[in-house]
Amino acid sequence: FAHSTAYTTSVENAMGIVVPERAQMIRAILLEVERLHSHLLNLGLACHFVGFDSGFMQFFRVRETSMKMAEILTGARKTYGLNLIGGIRRDLLKEDMIATRLLAQQMRREVQDLVDILLSTPNIEQRTVGVGRLDPQIARDFSNVGPMVRASGHARDTRADHPFAGYGLLPMEVHTEQGCDVISRLKVRINEVYTALNMIDFGLDNLPGGELMVEGFTYIPNRFALGFSEAPRGDDIHWSMTGDNQKLWRWRCRAATYANWPTLRYMLRGNTVSDAPLIIGSL
Repeated sequence: FAHSTAYTTSVENAMGIVVPERAQMIRAILLEVERLHSHLLNLGLACHFVGFDSGFMQFFRVRETSMKMAEILTGARKTYGLNLIGGIRRDLLKEDMIATRLLAQQMRREVQDLVDILLSTPNIEQRTVGVGRLDPQIARDFSNVGPMVRASGHARDTRADHPFAGYGLLPMEVHTEQGCDVISRLKVRINEVYTALNMIDFGLDNLPGGELMVEGFTYIPNRFALGFSEAPRGDDIHWSMTGDNQKLWRWRCRAATYANWPTLRYMLRGNTVSDAPLIIGSL
């Protein structure tokens, strides 16, 4: 959903389309639902890579709740298919929003219990503290994004720096850590899970009225613009240029991992081969 939001935003910016506030807020809510299941997947895999498979299974069990949220709100568990140029394909029903709030409350309790266990397990600390360090200067020089750069002390987040979709209407906090290692990246994701739940609750409680999409727009050829979104692993950037006959003429995309991958060589240095899956998984 993050990529489709970045793409539609790029075309909307190119043609000067103003998306209704209700559609923008729905986009933000669904982006946070996507963040939930991505971060919980990452936390579960971290448990697996250190041999804590009980934690792996429990995080994936809780992750299923986020998939249920997506299915309730969109009708699909992963590929939501809701974005359109100029708005959103379908509305959120009142009973679906109530069910989503209940699931969010349940998830908040379950995640807290799992996090308490995770951070108090000695093996987790031994395998993650000081492992896969990313020096803040290297993170700055390579312009890393997402939890990776925030775990190295840089408060960079597209949602706060360049509010898109409905993020200008949502209260949020940019979480950072100073440890620069795997455990720091895990802690950033843990904090962002709680923030995502809060933002989903706030967005559902304060969903603006109005239309879901613009009624129509004039296609303008030879216009170009950037669109971006803060995906779970960092910002996705799309560049689109319109052409003749109402067709896209040029399009370029940069995913978050593309920005993070070059610094992996610094993170792997001085660590064991057995730590490599854990470090790569923390990107």
